[in-house]
Amino acid sequence: MAYNSGILAMEQNNSMADDLFQNGSLLEAVDAGIAIFDADLTLLNFNQKYKELCGYSDKDLFSGVSLKKLIRVSMNPLQYSANEIESAIDTTVNRLKQGGQRFNFKTAHGGSITITRNPRPDGKIVETVRRMNLELENSPETSGLEQIARLAHSRMMITMDAIGDGFVVFDANDSLTVYNQKFVDLNPLVTDLIKPGAHYSTILRKIIERGGIIKDGLSDDEVFEREMYRHKHPGEAYERQLADGRWVRIIEKRTDDGGIAGIRSDITELKTREIEVDKISKRLNATTSQFSIALNNMIQGLCMFDKDQKLILCNEQYLEMYGFSPDVVKPGILLSDIMKYSISLGNYRDEDAQAALKARHNPKRLQNRTTIKQYLRDGRVIAVMNEPMDNGGTIATYQDITMVERHEERLRAYNDKLTRSNKELQEFAYVASHDLQEPLRKIEAFGDRLMKKHSAILPDDGKVFVERMQNASFRMRQLINDLLSYSRVTTKAKPFQKIDLNEVVSGVLSDLQIRLQEINGTVNVSALPTLDADQIQMRQLMQNLISNALKFKKPDIDPIIHVSAEEYFVESESSEKVKYWRLKIADNGIGFDNKYKDQIFTIFQRLHGRMEYEGTGIGLATCRKIVERHNGTIDAEGIPDEGATFIVDLPAYQHKDQENT
Repeated sequence: MAYNSGILAMEQNNSMADDLFQNGSLLEAVDAGIAIFDADLTLLNFNQKYKELCGYSDKDLFSGVSLKKLIRVSMNPLQYSANEIESAIDTTVNRLKQGGQRFNFKTAHGGSITITRNPRPDGKIVETVRRMNLELENSPETSGLEQIARLAHSRMMITMDAIGDGFVVFDANDSLTVYNQKFVDLNPLVTDLIKPGAHYSTILRKIIERGGIIKDGLSDDEVFEREMYRHKHPGEAYERQLADGRWVRIIEKRTDDGGIAGIRSDITELKTREIEVDKISKRLNATTSQFSIALNNMIQGLCMFDKDQKLILCNEQYLEMYGFSPDVVKPGILLSDIMKYSISLGNYRDEDAQAALKARHNPKRLQNRTTIKQYLRDGRVIAVMNEPMDNGGTIATYQDITMVERHEERLRAYNDKLTRSNKELQEFAYVASHDLQEPLRKIEAFGDRLMKKHSAILPDDGKVFVERMQNASFRMRQLINDLLSYSRVTTKAKPFQKIDLNEVVSGVLSDLQIRLQEINGTVNVSALPTLDADQIQMRQLMQNLISNALKFKKPDIDPIIHVSAEEYFVESESSEKVKYWRLKIADNGIGFDNKYKDQIFTIFQRLHGRMEYEGTGIGLATCRKIVERHNGTIDAEGIPDEGATFIVDLPAYQHKDQENT
């Protein structure tokens, strides 16, 4: 029949095929099974031959049934697994997308058929089913072997599509014979060329031309030659980066018949990790190099030990400091062995060596942060600072503090000498001023007697001499009394106790009442605090400052003095808030130039002559000494012809170990 011989041509000719598919009588006249599916693989039409050859029942085969369901109906009786069936369905769908499908199949009722499925330009699918050679089919041996072979081939194809790697086989002529879907997925730019019979070189050339391979600066021809060489000399695995960023590892082997079988593995994730590890490794190497440079540029020696006190690392300064050989002191050596080696080099005196070894054999001692001093035989002093680590190991730094130790020794010696000198000066001032009292009293007494008994016979110049002598003795007494007060700040100091400054100032003003009345002076006192202090010295301090303000008043203006206090806080080294009181004694007197502010607190220093203002120049020096003994500070701010303000800062609380006596 014409339809039988020309069926393939009709499948590819739209007008002829449309006539065939729409005319049921013509469809039945074809000596082959015919079924037409739409683009969604839904059955549109079929003939009776198709139903007979495939062995479908009326229940299975009807317009509207899915091709996928028909595949399941065909394979279920043949004891295929569910995974194998679903993989076969996926393979069918993918093959139809690539251009068509042809295979042999043994039906459940024993028939051997050849199935061809081809897509039409309009999207419909034509499935043709023909009976295989009857003579071969009727041969029991051939039928059994063929069925086994078909089943093995089918299962092999299903297995190949199920594996995660691309699989491909080229024959001895380098033509494509077998491949799976993963191979297609790894070559997305040439899916139109991946068909049985396609030549490897053709596929490769198109992959390169369409930009499917990263060229790394090579020309198309150079890339082609490189890849062809690899393909023609199979054996070693190699990697290829695709244009979409994926990486593929290719392994090819020569088959017995001269062909080539290959595996394409997607190693993108592995390669990404490898690249990242390489970047991390490079950064780590750079960091390690920087760490090594920094370690060996330290001015201190440094060692790191593990929990068993084995050396992990050390720097060059450590080796040089003790004269160690890097061949001996290297990672893995025990700390105790390092000490023995150091002793053998003569770094320690015998007694120091034994003490050092004993300390090194005490693991508990190394578990705490400690600092020890090593006194070497050559006179050097090394400070060893041990810092424990969380893992039980330790980090030790070594610093040569020989010069620091020598400076500290000299400083301690100077400090002791200064302390003795200050004590001697204080004792001298006290003794001298005390011993001067008696001859001074005699001078004053004889002067008074001379004026009382013999003033009538003394000439005028004699009276002037006696008067000058009495004035000088008076100034001498003032100087002696002030010196005694100055020395008593330390020699007669009393322990600190809580005192009320309001009471202190009230007592001072009571003593100055007559003086205030004489000069019509006013002292305004704000609320004052209670603090830790020496009460006698606080009274002396306030009396000196208020008397000083009254003394340096302006000639024709009544003196007005303001005494006030305010609190503030200072953060200590331990981040603790420490309370302070700031006392201010402000006046409206003659003031002074601030460039002389340091001079006024120096003993015997005066800004004015004795003829202008009385005094010895010791009062403000005594004030500073009192304030310093109370761990405070004193300052002054002056404005000429407007007045002066004295500022005293004192801690509210005195710790016993801070008491400066």
